[in-house]
Amino acid sequence: MEIQNKNLETLLVKAEADPEIMEIMRNLVRWCQIASEAGITLQELAAVGTVGWQIGQDPQLQAMIEYLFKMSEMGITTEH
Repeated sequence: MEIQNKNLETLLVKAEADPEIMEIMRNLVRWCQIASEAGITLQELAAVGTVGWQIGQDPQLQAMIEYLFKMSEMGITTEH
C-alpha cells in the first residue's frame, strides 16, 4: 500500500524504528477512531491534539491546563 500522506509516512518510519512511538501511534489511531464514533469532528480532534502537542513543548502550560481541569471538576466554568 502506497501512502499518499508525507506526514503519516514520516511517522510510520519513526514508529518502525522505535517501539514506543509505534505504541503511541496505535493509541492515537485507536482514540481518534473512538472520538469519531462519539461524534467529535476532525477539526475538534485536531484542536485537542494541537493543545497536547503545545503542552509537550512547553511544560509550563501543563500547570495552566491542570488548573482549568480542576476548576471544571469543581463546577467553576470559564467563558468560551
